Order: sequence, then C-alpha cells, then structure tokens
Amino acid sequence: MSSKITIKPSGFKYLIAALVILLIVYSFKLNNDYKKLEDAFSDQKIELQAELDEIIEDYKNVNVKNKDLSQRLVKEINKIILLRDSIKNLEKANYNLIVKYSRKIVKLERENRRLFIQVDSLNKQNYELLQENIVVKQQLDENVESQRNLQQQNISLQKRQAQLKAKVDIAGVIKVSNIVAEAMKERSSGKLTNTSRSRRTDAFRVKFDLLANPVTTPGKKEILIQILDEEKKVVASKGSEKLKDGSEVFFSDSMLANYDNNRLGVVSLILVNRDDIKKGTYTVSAYVDGVFSAKTEVTLR
Repeated sequence: MSSKITIKPSGFKYLIAALVILLIVYSFKLNNDYKKLEDAFSDQKIELQAELDEIIEDYKNVNVKNKDLSQRLVKEINKIILLRDSIKNLEKANYNLIVKYSRKIVKLERENRRLFIQVDSLNKQNYELLQENIVVKQQLDENVESQRNLQQQNISLQKRQAQLKAKVDIAGVIKVSNIVAEAMKERSSGKLTNTSRSRRTDAFRVKFDLLANPVTTPGKKEILIQILDEEKKVVASKGSEKLKDGSEVFFSDSMLANYDNNRLGVVSLILVNRDDIKKGTYTVSAYVDGVFSAKTEVTLR
C-alpha cells in the first residue's frame, strides 16, 4: 500500500511566500554587508590619503641646505604625491590594491625615518658648525677690537710721547741773554776798537751768555753765528749746517762751548775784509745746539 503526499494549492502559496521572504532577507543582508564593505573601503582610502598628506607636509617642512639631499627630498615628495593620487582615483573596492598601497606606505615611512634621521644629523652638524663659526667670529671680532684698542692706545701713547718730547725739547732749549754785536777796526798797534764806519770795519764782535738750564743735557754745544748784509748775503761765510727743524743755515763763525748747565759767556770775533763791507744794516743771529736763539742789528755808515 503506497502513500502519496499532496500539496494543496493554498500550501504552495505559503511556501512561495516563505521563499520570497527568505530571498528578501538574504538580499537585504547582502546589500547591508556590501554597504558596510564600501564604507570600510572608503574609510581606508581616506585614512591612507590623510597619512600620505601628513608625510608630504613633513617633507615640505624639512629645511636642508645640502643640494643632493634637497633633490632627493623633492623626488620623494613627487613619489608620495603620485601614490596619494592613485589611491584617490580608486573607484571600486579593491582590497588587494588597498593592501598593496598600505605596504607601500609602511615602506615609505621606513625610508622617511632613515632620510629624516640623515637630515637631522646634517642639520645638527650644520648647527654645530654655525655655533662654532659664531664663536670664532666673536673671537675674531674681539681680537680685531682688541687690536684696534691697542692701536688707538699706541697712537695716543705716541702722541703723548711726542708732546712730552716737544715739551722736553722746548724745556731743554738753552736760552741766551741779549746779544750784543759791534763792528771793530784794527789800529796800527793791532788793538781792536769799536767803529760805526763800514770802510773801517775789520771784524765783528758778538757777545752773549748761555743762560742756566738744569733740564738740558750738559756737554759740548755747537754755536753758530750768522751775519747777513742788507741783500741777505752771508758775510765771511764759513759753511752751512742743518738745524733741528730740518732747515739749513749758512754761518759766519762756529764754535763749541763746554756747557755745564750754568750760565756761560760766549764771545765770537769774526774777521772780515773791510773792502767787502758796505754801508747799511747788518743782521747778526746766534744759533745754539741747532736752535735759533737770538738776533740783533748793527748799522754802519
């Protein structure tokens, strides 16, 4: 005896309805999972792009003066920008590419670490060199300033020494008393007497005293006597000497006086040819130790 299952028309409808409901539920679940998958993919893209943007910004903030290293940084920035744009242009969820790009980013971060360590090392060396240069420059500036100060001190000292020397030289000048000059004629006995006539003049006698001076150095002092006529010609010229001021003087007589810082009388007798003596006024000057000391005049008729 066999049995046979029969489905009533109303039961078939329920079965179809149940299958449709299951399909709807399954389809909804698939759509929901896909949406979640797309959201996760989109989030991963945004995260990777943001990470690459941070890396690009880090590169742009790096300041390095080394030319080769700077070119390498530019090359790395371009590489990262290209990678970021590739991720941005992904339109469909492709997890294989996402994994691939993630690995590239990890590799980039490792390279960045090494590169930035190198940059930091170079920057540190540059900073240390800069500090050394600053210290050296400061020392050089201090040395230059010190030398400038020394030069100024030397100049000031030289000026002071020159001033002191000038004062000593002035203080050391041997002054003389009023100089007296007379025209002399020789008598038949050989004795010399005063005259005021030019045609009888055989000599000039010049007298003065070297005054006491405790400052000057004692010893032999050269004395020059110069007689000039009205035409400024030297009478009975014996030669010339240079004075302490560098000028040259032609003299009619020269002598050495043994000066011991005390008053000392000086007399000079200058013989002349009476035929050379004309009427007029003669200027008689005395120079002591290379310095002009005094002068007077003698008028002959």
